[in-house]
Amino acid sequence: MTRNHLLLLAGVAALAIGSSTAEAGETSIGGTFTTERAPDDFGATTGTDWQIDAAHTFDNKVSISGSVKYYDTAGTSNSKTNAQIGIGYTYDLGKLALTGTVGIGQHFIHSDDSGSFPYYYITLAGAVPINEKWSWTMFRLRYRNAFDTSNDYDTPEVATGVNFKLDAHNTVSLFIERDWSNGSPSYNGIEVGYHYRF
Repeated sequence: MTRNHLLLLAGVAALAIGSSTAEAGETSIGGTFTTERAPDDFGATTGTDWQIDAAHTFDNKVSISGSVKYYDTAGTSNSKTNAQIGIGYTYDLGKLALTGTVGIGQHFIHSDDSGSFPYYYITLAGAVPINEKWSWTMFRLRYRNAFDTSNDYDTPEVATGVNFKLDAHNTVSLFIERDWSNGSPSYNGIEVGYHYRF
């Protein structure tokens, strides 16, 4: 990731934080586990992913977030890691909450250090409450690509899932994903998550 990319996002995050002085908001920390299934054979495992993440949402609905995700390709010694930061905003449209996020990250290829490169991403999610315990994320859309498109990292994703609030602080989730790589389906994912909010 270049210094200019980091400075740009840090500047935007600083503006968001500065505009939210005296607004406490909410912080979330947690992680997810995803099993990747072959796009044409759901019974075949193509990889497993582990992610840790943290986010803070201010009372004015501006959020800052960061995550580290490790990808382990099944049946090979190949692995990679994504580290990213982003800034977002949530629009409340009645019961529907739309959250958009933009961010940048660094993709590390462990088998070939020269293959590591910076990327950007844009996400949009729409969630509605079902009752006091359950909520449904109707869609979670992501567009992600390398700043240098020769790195072949055009990797969009669509997902849908449910969240179950165990209590005021603890939430578990289950999502189904579909991922593409440079125009071709790459895997279907089952994601299980846990987050603590305070």
